[in-house]
Amino acid sequence: MLKMAILGFLRDFPLHGYDLKNRVASLAGHVRPIADGTLYPTIKKLEDAQCLTRRTAPGSVAAPRHMLEITQTGTDQLRRWLRDPEPGFITDDNKWYVMLAFLHHLENPREQALMLARRREFLDQPAQLFFDADGAPIPPERLESPFRKGLMQIHRSTNLTEIDWLDRQIAELNQRAGYAVRQREGS
Repeated sequence: MLKMAILGFLRDFPLHGYDLKNRVASLAGHVRPIADGTLYPTIKKLEDAQCLTRRTAPGSVAAPRHMLEITQTGTDQLRRWLRDPEPGFITDDNKWYVMLAFLHHLENPREQALMLARRREFLDQPAQLFFDADGAPIPPERLESPFRKGLMQIHRSTNLTEIDWLDRQIAELNQRAGYAVRQREGS
């Protein structure tokens, strides 16, 4: 997730490490804060893999700053991750948000539509959040806790909103790509 965010933001434009950290934290840090001990070693690994480079630029106030820029190798890697992400990038909301933030860097609308369709397919599966002592899922109507009922209601509402957006976006991207698809039942 961190590597994708770093390359995604650098694909937008070159950034200083501090600025990059703030952008990554704004995107995903509210759930998982980004520590210097995580960010800078990851930047170094991406630099060693020739996915990004550093250059010196004049500082706005004092000393020169080290600006980070994505390379063609980094751009190619970012596009590979966007085309064929690990399953967690489809099923984990936080990873999905990072992926969605940079999906525009996958310039082919059909490829974008296919990625959104994978998320749509995942959201079609019923959510199983709570289980009884035997491991059987507890249907929402049998939940006793008002907090768990609320969680299920919020979860379902959020998913329905996302499904609606995904359906519209997939149709638009497929149309832009000149790809005709059959309408979903119930749509």
